[in-house]
Parts: sequence; structure tokens; C-alpha cells
Amino acid sequence: MITNRVLVVCTANMIRSPFIAELLRSRLAAGRGAALEILSAGTAARSGEPAVDGVVERGRTYGLDLQKHRARYLGEGALQTGDTVLCAERAHRRVVLDIRPDLISSVFTVREFARCVEAVSLRGGVETWPDLVQAAARARAVERGGPDDDDIVDPIGMPDDVWLTFERQATRAVSTILAVVNALPRIDANVPAHGLLPATRREYRRSQRAVPADQLVQGRE
Repeated sequence: MITNRVLVVCTANMIRSPFIAELLRSRLAAGRGAALEILSAGTAARSGEPAVDGVVERGRTYGLDLQKHRARYLGEGALQTGDTVLCAERAHRRVVLDIRPDLISSVFTVREFARCVEAVSLRGGVETWPDLVQAAARARAVERGGPDDDDIVDPIGMPDDVWLTFERQATRAVSTILAVVNALPRIDANVPAHGLLPATRREYRRSQRAVPADQLVQGRE
């Protein structure tokens, strides 16, 4: 059974996964997606290490505070039954499945998941987060990408153009995921849809002031 826990994974948990996790968390916080618990970890992380300065600076551009982030090592304790795991690269997906092969239907790369949920949303009929993850797994079975389509580049020690590629790949994938999640009637399969709607018109107006998903990428070409 798919739960509301989402784990974003990269190598050191110092650039890609904390940036993506915090971007998702901050943008979902104003809507029904706040019911999702967004975490991050690294397949070769040294626990307690801070985020790299370059990603902290880029995070500020999006209103993110990554200064307090501390790396977390991906081990058996970081993965739980029912998790949805979004990886920066296909290589990370293999590591996750070596640890928890039972999660095979809910482990994706970030870009792969974005592509699959977008395809699912166009067909309709998905109402909850578990529905969406399961439908994305089915969509992946008939639409397979490669590293150029699935991986988010690692910018560590690389020039500015590679950092910009990382930023574009990450924000575009997150924008797609946000648009689909925000369109779900509800998140939890066990909670009636009306239980997650704003209780007052004031709450509704507040929720509508959240940053639109299509404005996440700020045109830094």
C-alpha cells in the first residue's frame, strides 16, 4: 500500500535531493499536498554534512532555506514500506531496490515520475496519491526512457552551465509533479474528498495565492 511518505534520493544528499525535496515541500505546503511527508537522503551521504554553497544560493532564488539542511545516509532505516522514492539518477534507483526490492512499483527517477504522472493526468480517472503512484508505475511499463531523459545531472565541481542544466531539469520535473498533485481531488485514499477542501472562503483564497506550478521555473536561460 502506498503511503503519504516521499523520499528524494541522490548521491551525497548535499545538492540534488535536498533542493528537489525542499522545492516540493515548500510548494505543496499551501494546498492539499501538504499531507505528503517529503524527506531526502543520499546513497553515499556522510550524515551531518551541510548542503553545498552553490545549491544554498540557488535555493534562495526560489525562497528555499537550505542553510539548515544536513545530509542523511540512505540505509534500511531510511526506507519504509509504502514509500514513494524519487531518485536523481537511474543508478540511485538500483541502489534503493537492492535495499528494498519490495518497493519496485514505487521507485522512480524524478524526471521519469514527472513524465509518467503527466501522461496519467491526461487520461484522467486518478483521484488520490496512491492512485497516482500506481498509475505512474503502469505507465512506465509501456514508456521507458534512458539516462538523457531520466537522470538529473550532478553539478558538483562543474561549471555554471552544468549548474544551470541541473536547475532546469529539477525545476521542470517538480513543476510537472506539482501541477498533477494539485489537481488531485484528494491525497489520502482513506479520507473523503470534502475533508481536504478549504473550510472557508478565506482559506480558499489563501490557497489560490500559492505559487503556480508553471511559474516555478524562472526563465533563467
